Amino acid sequence: MSAGFLRRVSREISDLTEKNLLRTLDARRSRQGGRIEIDGRELINFCSNDYLGMSSEEAVIQRVSDEVKRFGVGSGSASLLSGRSSLHAELEKKLARFVGSESALIFSSGYLANTGVIPALMGRKDFIFHDKLNHASLIDGVLASKAAQKRYPHGKTPDFSGIASRNCEVKMLVTESVFSMDGDLVDLSSLLSNVLENESVLYVDDAHGFGIVGKGKGAAGILSRGSQLSSSILVMITFGKTLGSVGAALLGSNEVINLLVQKARTYVYDTAIPPLCAAAALESLSLLEGCPKRRESLFENIRFFRRQARDAGIQLQDSDSPIQPIVLGSEEKTISVANHLMKSGFYVRPIRPPTVPPGTSRIRLTITSSHSPNDILRLIQALKDVLSSRL
Repeated sequence: MSAGFLRRVSREISDLTEKNLLRTLDARRSRQGGRIEIDGRELINFCSNDYLGMSSEEAVIQRVSDEVKRFGVGSGSASLLSGRSSLHAELEKKLARFVGSESALIFSSGYLANTGVIPALMGRKDFIFHDKLNHASLIDGVLASKAAQKRYPHGKTPDFSGIASRNCEVKMLVTESVFSMDGDLVDLSSLLSNVLENESVLYVDDAHGFGIVGKGKGAAGILSRGSQLSSSILVMITFGKTLGSVGAALLGSNEVINLLVQKARTYVYDTAIPPLCAAAALESLSLLEGCPKRRESLFENIRFFRRQARDAGIQLQDSDSPIQPIVLGSEEKTISVANHLMKSGFYVRPIRPPTVPPGTSRIRLTITSSHSPNDILRLIQALKDVLSSRL
């Protein structure tokens, strides 16, 4: 291997370490959930996106166990070859029906969906507005499309009049619903009104909103006018959060889905998700539809956490979602707080640039339905202790 290449790799690792930006990996030896085992220790887990505890739900595990005997483990090929099973087709139909969309198309992940769908639908003759705090996958998808683009201030409504003189064939507005690092829900209704007024398309990454907001239907539950989504709306949902599985889906009109089957490179050339992942998502979706108590329990925990944090003098962001960040600023302080919490029995990871803007390093707490009130009270006390100390 090139000596110059190895020197560069070593130099970059050293630079990241010096700046307190080096990421490290842990390995869990247990189910995902409110409590996990890492390095032989049981820790209360406050950084899982499994908001409703579906990944460890016995009914989901049983459904996977039943289906794996019939379908096996791997999908074996791309969806356009023999990788697509009847479980994939069933899940696409069930998701579309649940949110009021004409159709749905399964991708292997939210990242692959965003980086495949946007370039497949947008090109050099088009224009894209996208929120300044959008997820990296959305940014990468926009850049890959080669469309003219502009980032607008987070949570605001972009001004389409500034591009009126441009000869754009298609205009698109790209946003998350619930933002992954801040936890805030944007005003989707205002964005939709703006899009419709300007004959544009609204693309929503609903990874952290699906199953949570809109009475469980996510962004679609907010944006639907009647029981159906407008053809001007595209929604991307993931299976790895509320549904406790793996994969993602793009929800849209029949024609859009048909075009994506032809053009979305991350669909055409990617191996389909295993049938067992589709089975898990199907069972979780049934539970989501039929058991609102999970969502009620989640929101009770969120409200309880925010009340207790406020009473303890802990400064939170404006978020009513499971994502509750505590912005600390410096990378060094954020790492110290996360390490202290780990020693106190809590699994919380430090979030630093480039995941968040410079100067906004934070611990990103996620509240789930799996947490008990005592788990939350213990976390509040640990936070109070570490935030009041001199690190």
